[in-house]
This record gives sequence, C-alpha cells and structure tokens, in this order.
Amino acid sequence: MGRPLLAVDRHHRILERVAVEQSIDYASLALELGVSPMTIRRDIKQLVAEGFLRTVRGGATAHLTRSFDLLLGKRALTHATEKRLIGRRAVALIEPGETIFLGIGSTVAQFVQFLPADLGVTVVTPSLAHASLLASRDIRVVSTGGLVAGEELSQTGSLAERGIDRFHATTAVLGAAGISRRAGVTDLDPALADLNGRMIERSERTIILADGSKAGVAAPCVVCPLDRVSRLVTDPAGASAMAQECSLSRVQLVVAARPDTPGTDVPT
Repeated sequence: MGRPLLAVDRHHRILERVAVEQSIDYASLALELGVSPMTIRRDIKQLVAEGFLRTVRGGATAHLTRSFDLLLGKRALTHATEKRLIGRRAVALIEPGETIFLGIGSTVAQFVQFLPADLGVTVVTPSLAHASLLASRDIRVVSTGGLVAGEELSQTGSLAERGIDRFHATTAVLGAAGISRRAGVTDLDPALADLNGRMIERSERTIILADGSKAGVAAPCVVCPLDRVSRLVTDPAGASAMAQECSLSRVQLVVAARPDTPGTDVPT
C-alpha cells in the first residue's frame, strides 16, 4: 500500500476521470483511490462548490468539458505534479481585489484551478479556456479579444494587443518556455511572447510560473529580461537550477512545497 493521496491529488484524479468519461460514480472512484465513498462525496461537494463539476443522480459530470480537455492534455500531464504545486503556491501570492493579467499554458491553468472567487480579483486574459473556467466560478473576467488560434484557444494579434493596452494590472501571472541567465524569460511563439511582454509592461509586478525543466532553456522568442520579473515560482526539484539561472538578477525565487508544508522564498 502506498501513501494515501492528498486531497489535491484526489481532486485532480477526479477531474481526469470526468474529462475522459464525462461522468463518474462514487463507488468505483472510492475503490480506485482507496478511500471511502463518503470521502469521495466530500471531494465532489468541494469541486462542485468551486465550479469544476455539477452533480447528477449517483455521481457527477463535467461542468466545462472543453476547458478540462485543454487542462488535461499532453502538455498539462508533463510534470503535472510540479505544475499543481506551482499553481497552488502562486495563488497564495495574490492579494484581494487585484487586477491580474493572466497568460496561457498548462502551468497557468493550474493557477486558474486554485484561484478562489472570494478574493474579488479581476482577470484580463487572452486565453478563452482560462476565461470560461474562471467566469463559471463568478470571477470577473475580461477577454482581450483577438484572433483565436491553437488548441489552447489563445487570442493574439492587434485586437488582443489593444485589449491589453486598455488595462493596468497590479500583477501579471505568466508561464514560460525557458528561463535562462543569458536570454531571460523566453517563449516558443512570437505572438504570445509579444503579448506577454506587453502585459509585463503594463503591470506593477510580474510572477512567472515555471517548473525545473525550464531552467537554463533559451526558447527562440524573448519575453523580457529576468530583472523585469518580481517573483519566479518553481518546484522543489527545480529550485537549485532556477536559483543558478537567476543568481545575477533581482528575481525573488519562490519554491512551492507540498500543501502540508509551507512554501519557501529563496533570495537570489
């Protein structure tokens, strides 16, 4: 017998099952996860309250199936545990009432999962997937508009740029394809790199979410130098490599611990 799953891991498994099968039943899921049906009922009740699921007789079904399909795609399942830890830790850095520029990507999607409605934030994003999930939980969301492209349903182009230019944010929360001392924060797509750079320019602070696999990587499209980043949230396994890449910059490194232990802020 392995160690019992934490609640956050059970929730992720429940959402995975719903994304694949479109519905679940309490008894089979309890058997699969090695917990009681009552525990599964409590988990589902929480996921319903957070807007992820809606209940039907004997189980639950997906509230926003397209959003979950995107969230649980191949990219999201790569380093999935690390991304969940990073997303959860980054939410703790958000203050009530903030205006947030929100980027796209699977690590940012984990931030979206954990962002609670009671913070009273306003989110401005070029991601239709993130926007639909947040709006379903009564979080105020502004879509930038723009040309919709790719399976991530991101909006780009001049309309998206003008949408961003209409706002000033307290915080930009963005992912990255690479973090390196020589290239800074980089991405794979030039249009998205430009949008991320624009969001950074119009924000008071920038939080980058990146697991350890991004350390030392220089993707082809530059988003910004590391000195433009306020905090970089990464996983424990990637902390040493990230600290080395950020050692000559003013970035504050935040290491995401498991939910039962506190996160760590590491001076760089």
